[in-house]
Amino acid sequence: MHISIQDRIRQLLASDDVVGVLGLREEHGAVAPYVFTTAEETSRLTMEPKWALAKTAWRISRSLPAGKSLGLVCRGCDIRALEELVKAQQLPPGAIKTIGVACSTEQSMTCMCETPFPPDGEALAGVDPMSLPAVLDLSIEPGRLDRWREHFQRCIKCYGCRNACPVCVCPSCKLEEEGYVTLGMVPPEPMAFHLIRAMHVADRCVGCGACQDSCPAELPLLAFHLAMRNALRERTGYISGTPAVSPLLTVGREEGPIGTAGPVWEDTLESCRDRDPV
Repeated sequence: MHISIQDRIRQLLASDDVVGVLGLREEHGAVAPYVFTTAEETSRLTMEPKWALAKTAWRISRSLPAGKSLGLVCRGCDIRALEELVKAQQLPPGAIKTIGVACSTEQSMTCMCETPFPPDGEALAGVDPMSLPAVLDLSIEPGRLDRWREHFQRCIKCYGCRNACPVCVCPSCKLEEEGYVTLGMVPPEPMAFHLIRAMHVADRCVGCGACQDSCPAELPLLAFHLAMRNALRERTGYISGTPAVSPLLTVGREEGPIGTAGPVWEDTLESCRDRDPV
């Protein structure tokens, strides 16, 4: 028997541990995130347009009382982002209870998404991004470096891509440190800003496109990160957004000399829980 999203929200709200359900509400012709707390409010629930909600849910979860949880009506990419936050010890398992919905064919084409459905949902046909000319032109074809230089010249270093990214939650950011990125310089040169960010999210990016959606310069950042995700999968078989452990962590641990201290950033995961993110 099919259960509507509204009914699933009502079921969550009936649980003593759920304080509310985050979703999209339409009001006076405008759509924005909203925490539903009563069954009556769900009449204004909407699923369009696509709105990345994982980071908003994560921020709310940090202020939840002990033993309480937040419901979340979201797409598959949001659920995969939450999985990465759990693995990074930034989100206790069960703190966010998801109601996953599938994306339309049109939306999956826009996002160039291979898996436009929640992990526990019915598998639907997606898009192979590496078959699309827009991605191949920037990741495979000759002259791609020059094309990226041209794109990155439009960057105003607003940090929108970092701030919108659901897996960018470090309490301090290398992109604000002299020596990694020249402070006060716009556009960032020589491409250090975006290359450093790509390296930092290489095994956590879930291809949600929040970075591109937030970019005022309309940089094709999604193509950049989808190509990166594909390269990691081809070389290691790893796909982010799943319970699997990143090979970029395990390889370093297995191959390092016995007794060698782990990287500093590895040791900060536990302490990050109670610190404010960027």
